[in-house]
Amino acid sequence: MLLIWDIHINTRYQEKILGELRTIFSAYPDEKTIVFFGDYVYHFAYDRNALLHLYNLFLELFEQGKNVYIVAGNHDRLGSSFVFEEAQRAFNIIQNSEFIMQNKEWGKIKFVTKPLLETIEGEEILFMPFFLSEEHEINNYTPKNERLKAISDFSTLLEKATHKHEQFSWYINKFLAEQIDKNPNLTIFHHYYINGTAFPGQKSKFNYKDIALNELFLEIPSIKLISGHLHQPFTHNNYLCLGSVRSTSSLETNQNKYVYQYTTANKKITAIPLMINPQVTIRSQEALTETALLTELQAINEANKNYFSSPARDITFKEDFKPNLTNISLTLNVEHIDYDKIDEMIDPELRKSCKDIRLKKDIENVDNLLKSFKVSSDDLSGFSDRKNILQTYMQQKFGNDYPKYEKVLKELKLL
Repeated sequence: MLLIWDIHINTRYQEKILGELRTIFSAYPDEKTIVFFGDYVYHFAYDRNALLHLYNLFLELFEQGKNVYIVAGNHDRLGSSFVFEEAQRAFNIIQNSEFIMQNKEWGKIKFVTKPLLETIEGEEILFMPFFLSEEHEINNYTPKNERLKAISDFSTLLEKATHKHEQFSWYINKFLAEQIDKNPNLTIFHHYYINGTAFPGQKSKFNYKDIALNELFLEIPSIKLISGHLHQPFTHNNYLCLGSVRSTSSLETNQNKYVYQYTTANKKITAIPLMINPQVTIRSQEALTETALLTELQAINEANKNYFSSPARDITFKEDFKPNLTNISLTLNVEHIDYDKIDEMIDPELRKSCKDIRLKKDIENVDNLLKSFKVSSDDLSGFSDRKNILQTYMQQKFGNDYPKYEKVLKELKLL
């Protein structure tokens, strides 16, 4: 099967996204199951035109005899409704009709907006889309597995929480613990965070207020967790995060993007590279040439592969790394920003080849900066500590000019 996550389609990138996906689907004609794992909408910006073009792709795959699963993500709601709700209702009707039953060469489309257990290519797969209503009754089931029992018992504490997301975290954890206890070898396709865990390549950790699965699920070797939601792909224990198909902002710099081929018979996964709109940030002390840029891109490629380090997941990378420079938005970290001297920083021909070039002031590493300050609490939990850091930084940066900045900061009540 082919796995695609976090498309975040909009008009600007729809042609590139759909073109790349069609190319991959054509290259793997024997794959009959295609799973789209949610987040079709771009940051809650409902682009009707782009979503209709994506829906046309779903229909193409259906007519080609593919079995298409369209899983709801956290961005895919208009109010309380799924963004493809009308299409979902239509297919629920026509796929049971005599006309569809007579056209055996057609596939099927399933819009997954609530938990769904399916046997696909011989593997038991539980779909857990991002859903916001309790579709399944939670009973007093007590798991027999001790680790699952611990998850279930802890989840009961969340039920009494005042934060609605913590309450919903109780629901999904209680539900998943029961499903795994009944089927210890489940593969779970989900669209949630994992609580309190620092993953490879990730700068943030999440908790139950973000709606999250219990971190103890990562310690159950018999199950396989597969998700998107986070845009940097990685593996960790039994967990594979697929990432997104494109960079949705400049914050997603130096990230590889993939579509995945998953073979259920041997559990092998092949990562197929995508280069829809890569954001690349590098530091260069001399004029950047195409050769130097390609070397940097290869280093970034290898660094991304290192995020897939879990021995529990067998990941193979399709080795056809041929970056298309015309797709790249390049940011050069420089000591001084001067676009009049940009030809001294990057080869003019290379500058014409890249999609976009931006200069960014190189700042001191924040970790090193913080270590140079003395604060009263290591975790910076006090607001006064943050004020001290800001004041010390401004004094060091602006020297004799600091007083005029201090006056403004005090007026803003930042100092």
